Amino acid sequence: MSVCIVKYIFPVLLLLCASNSYADATKEKIERFYESIVSVRSTVPAGARTASSLGVEREGNGVAIDENHILTIGYIVIESESIEIGLSDGRRLPAKLVGYDHTSGFGIIKSVVPLKMPHLQLGNSDNINSKQDLLILPSPNRGGGSIVRSVSRRPFTGWWEYFVENPIYTTPANGLWAGAPILTENGEILGIGSLFVSESVPGISSPGNMSVPINLLKPILEDLISSGRRKSKIQPYLGISSDDRNDQVTVTRVSDGGPAFEAGIRPQDVIMTINGSQVSNLKSFYEKIWKSGEAGVTIELGVLRRGKTMNFNVKTVDRMDYFVKPQSF
Repeated sequence: MSVCIVKYIFPVLLLLCASNSYADATKEKIERFYESIVSVRSTVPAGARTASSLGVEREGNGVAIDENHILTIGYIVIESESIEIGLSDGRRLPAKLVGYDHTSGFGIIKSVVPLKMPHLQLGNSDNINSKQDLLILPSPNRGGGSIVRSVSRRPFTGWWEYFVENPIYTTPANGLWAGAPILTENGEILGIGSLFVSESVPGISSPGNMSVPINLLKPILEDLISSGRRKSKIQPYLGISSDDRNDQVTVTRVSDGGPAFEAGIRPQDVIMTINGSQVSNLKSFYEKIWKSGEAGVTIELGVLRRGKTMNFNVKTVDRMDYFVKPQSF
């Protein structure tokens, strides 16, 4: 595998160290891809639910998926009071949040100024060859892209009530991953950049990125555009952060005013059972919660607190109803 970097030197894009499979991917072709990619900046109010964990100023990338709508990773824009996109021609325009889905992590935004963007097609993220060269292309306003390989497809479990069954792990790492699309050499979108990971290959020091596969978007895209959220399979939200070291699920943070907070759950509680069924890791914890029903269901948590076993009934909510929703425009 050859490691290649795409450099944007205005107004010329140079492809350096390209592998043989990219012999036909001319700089003109990749420049066309860049016309569909934007930089994204947002600000959120200090009182937003995510302000303490994600900050009040956020920056990343997005990619046009039709003439009006831009796909990004949702944590850049959730609870935003202002959003700005930067186009490849240098223009900066105000934008607004159209839809967000916590289950996948996707966010949809659009320009406030009427705009018909050249857009890229959604690919098939279930059909990625580990020997296939892929492009991670952040906005040229932010920096260079990379040629990468998919080196792993394994579940990802996040401490913030987040689980993805089959994300895309790529290497080498691109430092501008947030919201950047993974593309085929034909410009098909396979995923959206979410995280930096130290082990793109499990058990080996292999810095890379984790991206959310685009096939998770397809069943909910119409809902996000028309309703701002998914309309089915709405996961129940507790409002806790936790880890599963030492084969136990320990609460590390409880969101103020969230369902778990209102029920009496506190940091350092060890969650032993969900509705009477034992749990010892985050994957089983989430699976048992989400199998209990959709948002609004009441879940019984069996908790160990300072050596004492306690039970709490948590009435869950739809996470979208918990977020602050400032009106930018």
